[in-house]
Amino acid sequence: MPEASEAEKLVRYVEEGIDLTRNLARGFFSPELEAEGLSVALEGLAENISERFAINCIFHGEESIPVRDSAVATQLYRIAQEAATNAAKHAAAENIDIRVTVNGSELVLAISDNGVGIPDKLSDSKGLGLRLMRHGAALIGATLSVQRNRGRGTVATCKLRIPNHSESSIAI
Repeated sequence: MPEASEAEKLVRYVEEGIDLTRNLARGFFSPELEAEGLSVALEGLAENISERFAINCIFHGEESIPVRDSAVATQLYRIAQEAATNAAKHAAAENIDIRVTVNGSELVLAISDNGVGIPDKLSDSKGLGLRLMRHGAALIGATLSVQRNRGRGTVATCKLRIPNHSESSIAI
């Protein structure tokens, strides 16, 4: 039945449109970043990815990452969101690790997965997400690298210099 095939395609397109709309809404409106901080938002992202795609997505980081600048927090969140969603949707990952660490005067956000790994040549559609992540990193003065993980999968690493950082407070 050719109609069934066309109906399946239509349903898939509608579902992709709904996903895109949800992601846009989440990206532009992230009140949790204002109210409770980046770690709470990333924990929520990991839970959402786990539930939505029925995979294991875990956030590792300190309970409180005091990024006070909401624009910086939002860009870091969007980078993690794009990388984790790509791993779940396109890389057939079963495990995704979202990790935030502070090494001296540098905050490091790393999203790693055990999926098929980043292809050597990206299609335009996949390349758009990567360009958006790089643009978001550039907006906050961070660097972003996306490469094959050791063995299997991909790791996206965003590094941000922390100005005048002390143990108890990160003023970004």
